[in-house]
Amino acid sequence: MKTRPIWPKASSGRVDSALSAHSLIGLIVGGLIYVLCLSGTLAVFEDELEWWEDASAPAVAAVTPEAAQKAAQTLFSAREGELSHLNLFLPREDWPRFVASTDEETRSVDAAGAPTGHHHAPWNAFLIDLHYYLHLPSIIGITLVGSLGAMLLALVLSGLLAHPRIFRDAFAFRRGGSARLTQADLHNRLSVWLSPFFIAVALTGAMIGLFTVVGYLVAQAGFGGDILALYAVLFGEEPAPNPAAAPLADIATALRTMKARFPEAIPFWIIVHEPGTLGQHVQVLAEHPQRLIYAEYYNFDGDGAFVSRTGMSDGALGQQIASSVYRVHFGYFGGFWVKAAYGVFGLCLCAVVATGLNLYFLKRERQGRPAPRLRSVWTGLVWGTPALLAATFAGSVAGLLPPASLVPAFWAGLAALLLWAAITPAGRVRLEARAAAGLCLLLIVPFNVIMRMPADAPLLLHAVSAVLALAALWLLRPVASAAFGKKDPAGRQGLTAPAE
Repeated sequence: MKTRPIWPKASSGRVDSALSAHSLIGLIVGGLIYVLCLSGTLAVFEDELEWWEDASAPAVAAVTPEAAQKAAQTLFSAREGELSHLNLFLPREDWPRFVASTDEETRSVDAAGAPTGHHHAPWNAFLIDLHYYLHLPSIIGITLVGSLGAMLLALVLSGLLAHPRIFRDAFAFRRGGSARLTQADLHNRLSVWLSPFFIAVALTGAMIGLFTVVGYLVAQAGFGGDILALYAVLFGEEPAPNPAAAPLADIATALRTMKARFPEAIPFWIIVHEPGTLGQHVQVLAEHPQRLIYAEYYNFDGDGAFVSRTGMSDGALGQQIASSVYRVHFGYFGGFWVKAAYGVFGLCLCAVVATGLNLYFLKRERQGRPAPRLRSVWTGLVWGTPALLAATFAGSVAGLLPPASLVPAFWAGLAALLLWAAITPAGRVRLEARAAAGLCLLLIVPFNVIMRMPADAPLLLHAVSAVLALAALWLLRPVASAAFGKKDPAGRQGLTAPAE
């Protein structure tokens, strides 16, 4: 009895078509996809980086209902105008902090509910805005990012279809030979081994980014063009506004009700809509352990009386899927080891994108059509992006770059670096960009530990310091090798190996 092959038999026509599509997509959008992959890998650790950036903020393990009410009342009383929202971000197992914010300010808060100072993590906000919107206006940016997610998905699938011996070559890795073979094996092996992760991240990224566009089309088809009606089905209806003045909503009663009626739910975000008005209402977003949903929305009136739950945990299947996409995309489930795996796999995805364009340039060289300037520019993007991220990070933490300057500093710096790369050999670009990134991290770690971090800082902050220091040493490794006259093995076969 003949057994059917696991992978469809590859015809030369199918392989050529898939490879052509794969190459075309990579050439058109490879740079932006690389920036998204690198920023997304860092964004997996946004909570840890945010706390390290604002290291002087107090650690808070738990918050009582009374402390939550006190923090909210303090910020509400300090308002200078009308507020549309008041937020309380409660401590979680992997984020032991308490932060309160309004339209006007964001404050760190201690366990007793007393604000301790302004919450200051501008680089973290810069990073998230880069990954979500590429620093473009919100609708345009997130739609572009979603489209790039769809293109990344197309790259993964076309790459798999273009591989005629996907299982036979699954463990082939020819290191030490030619740069082209090494790059090809690195690109193909990581692509195959980690394809489930790449598909999941690309698909969920496309879903998140294109939600507005898809929502608009669904609203046109099924809700008479009323997108707010669609949002009401997914996220619950907003109560009718009533701007008449009233005391701040009773958050403490809402939290006590949560504990009594829904002990399995873990509140982590409280939103008071239209605070200080008769139309105010409270939403408590709560995690459900062992579930992928981002949160269930528990709705309370201004007196803290329970009104409803939105149904993210037990409602329609579409609601549950929509609420689960975020955690799957960023690895916010399963604890530390899942997050660590996402970090490693995210770096592998960056390597796959980088080596993909490397193979294109190596192929051109083999065909006698080298493009040294374009290759140097690509090298500048691959290593200049982390260099500019490290430079803005260091400048922000050190207080040298004000928040408003981070976006122009990053993009102007990256543009200047790419112009310089166009007239500089790829090997030098790689070496100097790595050196810049490594030096920025190596300098900012002791600065923050000495100047900002309290003597009794939690172990988590020291762990972040250690990881940043190790990253700095890895980035500086080729520089040290060059200084001592040693050949860097990655110099010919790394992510942007020079061909000379």
